Amino acid sequence: MLGNSRISAVLASTDLARSQEFYEQRVGLTLSPETIPNHLLFASADGSTLLVYGRPGGNKADHTQVRFWSKDIETDVQELVARGVVFEEYDFPTLKTVDHIGTTVGVGKSAWFKDPDGNILALYQPE
Repeated sequence: MLGNSRISAVLASTDLARSQEFYEQRVGLTLSPETIPNHLLFASADGSTLLVYGRPGGNKADHTQVRFWSKDIETDVQELVARGVVFEEYDFPTLKTVDHIGTTVGVGKSAWFKDPDGNILALYQPE
């Protein structure tokens, strides 16, 4: 039923101006002209969207909430670092990041960072 429908990510923000600056200046997204009050809508070239809406109290999730697909994760990480993005570093028995990137054998590479509200975002390059 929904297999042919578009999918989009939705995040909460306690400060939309701060979120807009982060997603435009640091991540490199473009604000859509379809944005409405108390919301920020970012659209990518492939039709996927990220909606950030204002909500007092913010976000309590402690898992990856948005994943940006990458064809060259090393280059994308370097570009984001140059824009001031700070990546999370992990050292678990099943996952260790090296130069901000963790590899899951048989799955791909990922790198995680947070937006100003603590929402966890990831870059992902499949194998």
